[in-house]
Amino acid sequence: MKCDVSDELLAALTAGDLPAEPAGRIERHARRCRRCRARLAAIRAADGALAALPRFAPSPAALLAARRALAGAARGGAEPEIMTLPEVAEFLRIDEAALGEIADELPAFELAGRVRVRRARLLEWIARRESDFAREAAASWAARAMAGAFGKGAA
Repeated sequence: MKCDVSDELLAALTAGDLPAEPAGRIERHARRCRRCRARLAAIRAADGALAALPRFAPSPAALLAARRALAGAARGGAEPEIMTLPEVAEFLRIDEAALGEIADELPAFELAGRVRVRRARLLEWIARRESDFAREAAASWAARAMAGAFGKGAA
């Protein structure tokens, strides 16, 4: 027998997020339906295991990162046009230390004694690097293919 009770409904039931009437209906269904009874037991076991995990206090840096992410989501994902070097490193998904290796190439400028990067220029810079890489990779592949074609049978 196939039932239409979703995992989301079962999770809402275990969290106490459902009004009394639908909660009672789902509980009664789960008593009759072996599959839902097993799913409900698994959700309750997972909730119990999660509740048993130790609590921790996040670092100030983690809180700041979370607040920035939430603020960005609240703005509709609008990103600042002018970025700091730590923001550039985060955007490129590299360590700030690795940023030093490419700092001379970045389209950066100084503002109030600090290095900044305009997002639009950074995106252009990335597109140029991608294009250059693709061109070099194609040339390298062609050179290897040509060497293989002409290298055969040579004495």
